[in-house]
Amino acid sequence: MTNVLPKESLENVWTSYRSRLILVGSVVFLAIAFLAHLALLPAYIALRIEKSAQNQSAVVPAPPDTNPQDKANKNDITRAKALLTGITPIVSASSSPTEAIGVALSLRPKGVTLESINFVSGQNGSITLIGDSAGREGINQYREALSKGGYFKSVSVPVGALVGSEGGKFTLTLTGNF
Repeated sequence: MTNVLPKESLENVWTSYRSRLILVGSVVFLAIAFLAHLALLPAYIALRIEKSAQNQSAVVPAPPDTNPQDKANKNDITRAKALLTGITPIVSASSSPTEAIGVALSLRPKGVTLESINFVSGQNGSITLIGDSAGREGINQYREALSKGGYFKSVSVPVGALVGSEGGKFTLTLTGNF
């Protein structure tokens, strides 16, 4: 089979095919790039919003040629700021939470140790005492002392701790206006 087109015309046809292939390929790659841009745009916007929020709440940056003491001071200020935001609910409470925690600690009988204290302030605030006791009698004495004290609205202990099935571990939840 022979080609009916002269050699120059055949080269022109192949050149036009090559040009079309390059044009279609570039349009396809542009479309893929546009779709990738649309897919990544929400993440980019979220990062920009977060960065602008951090810049608004951030301390004025120090010049780049600061000495190590200034960097240490900046780290101390940042750490203090984080601590202050953590204790703000306790400091701004209408009644002192330390008073409520102090009452709970003062009524603790011998043989009862506390591992952690969790505090939630508010109208129906709560203090959660997590600890260990030598026996269930100590847990029951502690619950009765807290109930009779009148400082807390309610004192609750899981039944498993009172029965002794938890091996002396207990969780007391105290509610009131803290």
